[in-house]
Amino acid sequence: MLLSAPLIALMRKLLLTLITTALVTGALSVACTKAAGPPKPDDGDKLIAQTQTTSAPAAKTPAPAVEAPSEPDDSARSIRIAVVSDLNGSYGSTHYRDEVHGAVRWLVDDIRPDAVLSTGDMVAGQKRGLDYEAMWAGFHAAVTRPLARAGIPFMVTPGNHDASAGAVFMEERITFVEQWKRHRPKVRFVDDAFYPLYYAFEIGPALFISLDATVTGPIDAAQRRWLRGVLERHRDKKAKVVFGHVPLYPFSEERKTEILGDTALEELFAEHDVDLMLSGHHHAYYPGRRDELRLVSMACLGSGPRTLVGTDHTSEKSVAVVDISPDGEIVVEAYEASEHRKIERSGLPESLGSGGQKIWRDDVERHVNRKGREGR
Repeated sequence: MLLSAPLIALMRKLLLTLITTALVTGALSVACTKAAGPPKPDDGDKLIAQTQTTSAPAAKTPAPAVEAPSEPDDSARSIRIAVVSDLNGSYGSTHYRDEVHGAVRWLVDDIRPDAVLSTGDMVAGQKRGLDYEAMWAGFHAAVTRPLARAGIPFMVTPGNHDASAGAVFMEERITFVEQWKRHRPKVRFVDDAFYPLYYAFEIGPALFISLDATVTGPIDAAQRRWLRGVLERHRDKKAKVVFGHVPLYPFSEERKTEILGDTALEELFAEHDVDLMLSGHHHAYYPGRRDELRLVSMACLGSGPRTLVGTDHTSEKSVAVVDISPDGEIVVEAYEASEHRKIERSGLPESLGSGGQKIWRDDVERHVNRKGREGR
């Protein structure tokens, strides 16, 4: 019996949903949308506030899926990582701005990093009815394939426009998982059970952890347990770097409420000596610090640069370069996207925010501890 095209499409969709349930739904809390409609990437781009709820009993966390090392131990060498963020344009866009193409060429020709991290918002989704396959095809042509041809692994974390945890955007989330399983990079994974949503890998002396942070508010309990386990198993790594889309605390004036605000997560980082958290979504570069934890907010490469909290300073589009020495020392610099000029810290405010959300620039002696008190 021949099946009609609509029926085949429906069966495929149901099958994909079943395949990804354990990854997307079983171990994660699926959030419910509070807002009336989705944001517009290049005009406000407001993240929909989410309430973490469980749509089904949480599945037992599987044992870490570990990929055997494909090369000898290289923990005694220095490494260089590049970071890009928020590359998207208007809803459904399949083309990328000159800054994106120029940044990719610069990374391939001049920087030659050991890997490139993305802190999310690679495509312009978070709206039903878009051609998700076409959007990702455009992204792979502009970014993924040029890096792959150069032998540079591209490590992703989901943004709200890529794979929002909002229940109404589940189709986008499924597509995100499909896309990055097809384009899985060749790195030494130490836990890939939930790749590409959250996972961990190592390069040289450093442990890197992607968080699934596409909604406001603390991360869900299942992911927190997973994160604690990864950190406990890899206490010996000289440097520990976490990257996710939504930041812990505010960096941009326009998005002061669009944060994790997760003090328990910050305490977990402190307990396990996490050195650096990289985030996107706020479209504003700032190299910050709270106690020993460095918090770097990434500028965008796509549309919508924002102003830093409490200032009229609009962030330049930029790419960050992170150098990590064999003993775990981390140096972060950002470079303007078009001319590749280094963005000097002296041109940025000494601090952002106030009270328990205050963040000091990372080269300023003063800092703020987790109780919100200033110190030296």
